[in-house]
This record gives sequence, structure tokens and C-alpha cells, in this order.
Amino acid sequence: MKFAIVDIETTGGSAKTRGITEIGIVVTDGQKELDRWSSLINPYELIPPRIEALTGITNDMVADAPGFPDIAEKVEFMLRDCVFVAHNVGFDYAFIRGHFEAIGQSWRRPKLCTVRLSRKAFPGLPRYGLGALCDAKGIRHANRHRAMGDAEATVELFHQISASERGKNAIQGALKRGTRENWMPQHVAASEFDALPDEPGVYWFLDNQGKPLYIGMSIKLQQRVRSHFSGTTASRKRQTLLQQMRSLKHELSGSEWMAVVMEDVRIRAHWPPLNRAQKQPRAYRTVISYRDRQGRSRLAIRTQASARDAIRTFHSEASARAWLHEQAREHDLNPEWLGLGRWDSTEPVSQEAHEANFDSAMAQWRNVLSGWFVESGRTRDERGIIAVIDGHVRGYGFVEASDLEELNPTEEGQSCLRELTLGLHPVAPSSTLDARLREQVMRNPTWVERM
Repeated sequence: MKFAIVDIETTGGSAKTRGITEIGIVVTDGQKELDRWSSLINPYELIPPRIEALTGITNDMVADAPGFPDIAEKVEFMLRDCVFVAHNVGFDYAFIRGHFEAIGQSWRRPKLCTVRLSRKAFPGLPRYGLGALCDAKGIRHANRHRAMGDAEATVELFHQISASERGKNAIQGALKRGTRENWMPQHVAASEFDALPDEPGVYWFLDNQGKPLYIGMSIKLQQRVRSHFSGTTASRKRQTLLQQMRSLKHELSGSEWMAVVMEDVRIRAHWPPLNRAQKQPRAYRTVISYRDRQGRSRLAIRTQASARDAIRTFHSEASARAWLHEQAREHDLNPEWLGLGRWDSTEPVSQEAHEANFDSAMAQWRNVLSGWFVESGRTRDERGIIAVIDGHVRGYGFVEASDLEELNPTEEGQSCLRELTLGLHPVAPSSTLDARLREQVMRNPTWVERM
């Protein structure tokens, strides 16, 4: 088996937007060197001063160097039939693969990370950066932060790993097809991924201080977490996670709607740097009412920054249109005046009938909802409760299923729910939850409206 030890220098940390300035490749059988090659590369963008200072590679040095398309054939030849090996392999691999994809070539290789392998071959060291490992293992490391200098040091490290019994076992285990260690961030223990069930819940990606980098939700936790790292994307978020993520944790929710609520509460409590959606001004799909110049009462879908004064707020335009269709049928309204056009050739509802029906429908639409969602719990003996007060989600939590044995639409059942609401975790009004609440009320069979 052949291994290609690779190191690259770049103009920055994002494989999606930054270029390669230098590449060094050493091919080995795990014991001795077989071949080597290196080259400066023109990134076709300016190298930032801080990168110049770190690597010593200047804009003048790469001005006449070949671009990646010019050396792609040589790179592919050197890496052919080899396992791709690098220190922090996710970084180098993402750049190489991204540059091949940019010129229309699909490229993929099995890969190994010498950070992960070193942790298993040489446990107990204080640090596993390349410089620290070289110092600890007596490896000569000349020309640091240059591609061939770092590649040479990584080759010697890899040879030492291969020579140890722990290292051999680590290499064999990592090369098994589909192993988690081929795609997970190198600092995250595989056992933390193994602990993820494919059930609804919330997951946290944490940095070295235990602070959340990103919080998400899914109905299948393990599948969703893997999707962050096992695809082909070279996004800035993925690169940040590969470099900074140190651990992950999860919380079960019992249901998708409960997971949505829990995710929103946690994001607003911690504002993780990679959760951008909740931080940015959001455009809501709202249904508003107005009178046109002919005095007809109308409804329309608007995309606006605030949900204030809206009759309904929706998660998507498709949901808003579906609701308008339902209202036209339920209240016998003229669909043309709801922005839906003519449905068929039948005689449309008259203006007089439309106006009378519109007023009664408006009274129903303006009725503010209060009640509870009684969801599946995290275990068979548990139930989740989401409390809605005056049209907002205001509490959530889990209770023993036996506490709800007497639950029914009677006054006794309602009294039971009101009592349980007192012990729920409070939720501040959230425009994100408001936008999804009406859809849940309409479609979620666990909804119990307050009498």
C-alpha cells in the first residue's frame, strides 16, 4: 500500500474561496520514501501580509508560478493509487478536492489524519500539533510552514506511527470503509458520535472551551450530524468546524416540534457564531388584509421584516398559499380577492356574500390561540408539553405520562394541563416560533386548544 503525505500552503482558511500557494507531496510505503514532488502555485489572488509573514511565500514568488489547472495532472499522478495523508487532513483534502472540482474533475481518495493517528499511537502527550509532535518524538522539522518542509516532518511522523503496534492498529481501523474517523473533525472522539441516536433532538458542536459553535435540530440526530461533514461542500462553516470543534453533545426531544422549540431557545440563549439565520434580519411570509380601491376586502401574502399586524405568519410562501386556499373554501370567499386567481369556470362568490363571509372569518382569524401541544416524550413513560399563551409559545418541558392519564377535553383535563404548565421552562416570544406555530396548530394532532 502506498501513502501520499501531502502539505499545502494557502492564502487563507476557506477551501471554497481561497487559493493554494504551494504543495509538497512525498509518496511512501509506510517505511521508506518512494517519490517526492513540490511546486509553488499561483493562486491568482493576493497573498495577505500575515500569510506572507507566516510562510515566507510572497506575491512575487508565485507571480510566474503555474496555476493549479497547469499542475493538476501532475498532482493527480502523484496521488494516484495512494492513501491521502496529512496533518489535519480535512484542511488539505478539502482544498485539493475543491480545486479539482473547480476545473470540472471529480476527485476522491481514502484519507488518514496524522493528528488522529498520533493520539492513538502516542497517547498522553500534552499537544498534537505538528511542531509539538516533532519536538516530542525527536523529528527534524526544517522549513516550517513551507509545504515540503512540513511534508517531510509528517513523513517521519507517519513512519514512526507505522512502526508502532498501536499505530498499525489505528491505521488499519481508520482505513475501514465508512469509518467515522475518515470524516469527523479530528479532535472529536468517535464515541461521542456513537452516542447519537437516530431520534428527534438537538445537537451541539462545542469548541475547546465547551462553548457552542453551532446548535441544530433534527428528527434523526446521527444522520444529520454526519451530513455536516460527509458531503462534498467546502463551506466556511464546515472548515471552521473541522478546525475548531472539540466535542459534541445532544439532547433528545421526543418529537420534531419539541426539537424546533428547544433549538430556538438554545440558540437565543447562546448565539453560537455559526448560527447565522437567527441573527440576521429575517423576511417573514405574512398574510395581511386590506381594502382595494373598489372597497373590496382582500388578503395578500407579503414578505416583510416584521410579523406585526399580520393575520397569520408562515414559515414559507407555500404554507401561506395553502392556508389561503383552505380559508377560501371554508368561509366561501372569492379566491380572486385572496390573490389566488380563478379556480374554475363556476360563478364566483358575489361581492356581497364575500364581504359578509369575510367579516365573520376575520373574527375567527383574530381570535388569539392559547392551549397546549402534548407531544411524545423522550421515553415511553414520558410526554412533552409545549404551552401556547396568547398566540406565542411560552413554555416547554417533559412530564410523566401517568400525570396525563386523565387528560381529556373536559374541564378536569384542562385543569391538569394548566397545573403542569406552571413547571415548564419559560420561553420568551420568538418570531421564528411564531412563524411555525399556526402551521402546527392546523396540522399537528397533539394540539389541545384551551377552552
